Amino acid sequence: MVPASQQQSPDRPWPVWLICAVVGLEAVALAYVGARFVISLFSDHAVPTAGIVFGAVVMLGAAVWLGSAAWGTVKGLRWPRAAILVSQAFLVIVGISLTQVGARAVGVASVAAAVITLIALFSRPTVAWMGESTRYPSA
Repeated sequence: MVPASQQQSPDRPWPVWLICAVVGLEAVALAYVGARFVISLFSDHAVPTAGIVFGAVVMLGAAVWLGSAAWGTVKGLRWPRAAILVSQAFLVIVGISLTQVGARAVGVASVAAAVITLIALFSRPTVAWMGESTRYPSA
């Protein structure tokens, strides 16, 4: 058995870095929105306080979830594939909705980011990187 310090792992493919960057930016955006929710608690607001707290918890929780999915992708873990797939599917739905209410630029950018991330997620190098079980032996 080869010690973990001496194991050779292949270099991360570039689509993994692309996924990490896009999903990481999405996590930062959600954290920003969650922080704005918290800040709005201390000003005049039309939404009930419980709604603001709920929105902040959801946004900050999603930011942590996406941030850990981005980090897991860089590490080559398997579980982030499902998390990223679900988040990008939601982003497509939100992006299409945004284009229908007048925020066309943001909507198109959201859909484009989701599609690019999904293409990178299912590319051969990424699937091989995230599906490789020899990197973390279960010994």
